[in-house]
Amino acid sequence: MGEMAMPDLRKRIEESENPLQELMSSIPGFDGYRDRQIRRKADAMVREHLVGLLDGIRGDLDKAIERWSRTKGLPGLDDFDGVRGPLGKVRDTLRFADYGYTGWFDAVKIKEAELDALYQYDLGLKQQIADVGAAIQALGGADESTVAGLVEAAIGAVETLQEAVDQREQVAMRTVPE
Repeated sequence: MGEMAMPDLRKRIEESENPLQELMSSIPGFDGYRDRQIRRKADAMVREHLVGLLDGIRGDLDKAIERWSRTKGLPGLDDFDGVRGPLGKVRDTLRFADYGYTGWFDAVKIKEAELDALYQYDLGLKQQIADVGAAIQALGGADESTVAGLVEAAIGAVETLQEAVDQREQVAMRTVPE
């Protein structure tokens, strides 16, 4: 799985504005609305990027399952399902996260440092996704004597990621100024 940089999405979105959007940003009160829209769009882009990484890992797991079934047969395939289900759940949790970080999106002024804290958290999620990917890669080389331990390690990595994804909304809420 290749390493992809996570760009500063705020800058990319702002740079892609057309002249109409620039004109509208000069309207009193519109700037706060525009900032919320940028935050929503950036959040969606970050989550889509992370989901894309998880989709690649899910593909790796499917290949490992196929390889196992071809070379080892049916015994042990249930162990792989113990990884597949939680991996799908964490992917869906991230993909369909409620846009309801209402306070975060509705706040007119968020300090740069607070926004950077959320980006840092998302970079941590990306590292945890890489850890899940490494556990799945290891599982791809499992044999009868190692499969149970490798499945357990993969499930542990997915559970750690799930906890972090579940905490993401709370991290986002902490960025809202009082």
